[in-house]
Amino acid sequence: MMGKILEHFITGLQQDCEHLKEQRDLGVFDSEARKKKEVKLYQQLAELIETERKYVQDLEQVCADYSPLLRVNQSYNSLDRKKPNKIKRKVSQIMTQSEDFKNSLNPEMLKQNLGLDMLTPSFHEVRQMLGNLEDIKDYHKKILLPKLEEAVGSSSLMRALFQEEEARLSKKYGRYCINNTRASIIIEQYIKFFSFYQHNKAIKLRIDAMLIKPIQRLTRYHMFLTSLSKTCKQLGFLEASEDFTSACEFISSSASHTNTMMWIGKMENCTLDLSGQGQLLKHGLVSTKPLLPSNKKGRKWSTSSQKPSPCYLFLFQQTLVLCRKHENHRDQLYYVGHSSVNKMRIRDTIGEDLNLFEVHKLEDVKVGISGMGDLNTSDVSDDTEGAVIMRLECQSENEKNSWVRAINTEIKQLRTMAKTLSSQFLFMA
Repeated sequence: MMGKILEHFITGLQQDCEHLKEQRDLGVFDSEARKKKEVKLYQQLAELIETERKYVQDLEQVCADYSPLLRVNQSYNSLDRKKPNKIKRKVSQIMTQSEDFKNSLNPEMLKQNLGLDMLTPSFHEVRQMLGNLEDIKDYHKKILLPKLEEAVGSSSLMRALFQEEEARLSKKYGRYCINNTRASIIIEQYIKFFSFYQHNKAIKLRIDAMLIKPIQRLTRYHMFLTSLSKTCKQLGFLEASEDFTSACEFISSSASHTNTMMWIGKMENCTLDLSGQGQLLKHGLVSTKPLLPSNKKGRKWSTSSQKPSPCYLFLFQQTLVLCRKHENHRDQLYYVGHSSVNKMRIRDTIGEDLNLFEVHKLEDVKVGISGMGDLNTSDVSDDTEGAVIMRLECQSENEKNSWVRAINTEIKQLRTMAKTLSSQFLFMA
């Protein structure tokens, strides 16, 4: 069936370039050389579909292989706790927690390892390690693969497909990539356990080799679409070449977003589960100066004489996060602080400086931000008005206005949603 679709696609493209034969070097249209290029085009399209099917199978396999660990109700040794209580349990104790796991173990291996102490991941850590992998699996199996199989016979459909799916690809893979660093930490900490589990479940690849596949997939789309565009251009299928080039640009946009999320996910000293903060809406460079308490009546805060500190600001759907560059590694981010979007307000007029805006935290605690961006708990006041937690300077007034609009829009959306939910709750009560 697929062969007929591809043959029809190539036949249609051939008709579009008939008029070029008399206008261009006849050597380009040598029957033997052209046939080879047409076969190459067929192979490229077939490989795109076959690798997508194999990718779906791989995702299904890793979900099936590690789903028994998600059914184990383990409540110890979680990485996200402030004071993790690391408990070593023997393999024999692990076996009693999952009948499926117990039945799958090789008795000889079990006998050899009964005396081996081994750290075991909690249910929550396994969930963190896998991230939204199951969501990605369902998306490719039920949506992207069927659409690819339909679009393989038309370059315009292929372009439309990646244009329509750009936002969903960015969102799903962005969330997966921002979680990659946390997943790597969990795998490294429990590598003995996962190696033992892999052996006894007869899993071919290590868990880290399986979890890297989604990150590699977007790059493969780019590679396929670039090759298809080049081959179509060599054959004289200029319109098809442009379609594949456009599709490649859409996937490049998604890949760029996921690279940014991967970079953010490597943030040091971060207390947040960044994968749970919603979509990344905006990010960029800003500067911040420390805020210190003032004894003058009527003025709660004043800036010190220190120079502004360069920082990065990230606006997620639920949270505003401030970071600074690592002193020794310029590309490394160091967590400074954050504030929930539904607990802040923005002041966009600060004296005569048109490039400044302030973030106020709507709580009964006043917190100032130090030059390095750490939340300074010594700068606390018992005033009931919103506290200034960030005073940020942008490079231009337009950039400041862009930040203010983006933050205020998200604040409004969250508060509208909260009111709607509250009204529904009261109505049900």
